[in-house]
Amino acid sequence: MKNRELVDLIIKAKENDIEATFKIILEFEDLINKESMINGIVNQECKDYIVDKLLKQIKKFKKF
Repeated sequence: MKNRELVDLIIKAKENDIEATFKIILEFEDLINKESMINGIVNQECKDYIVDKLLKQIKKFKKF
């Protein structure tokens, strides 16, 4: 995904577009899973925490 496409999705997600929010999460799903691994197993609590932080940061996003 190109940067411009991601920015457009973030702007839509910030305006409460559920589909755009879902697309962002899917785009980063592999990285989220990788970073939430503990002892080689995806920790659901850690994954939920990362997704929660991502959603909060989307709401704070400001386009320059």
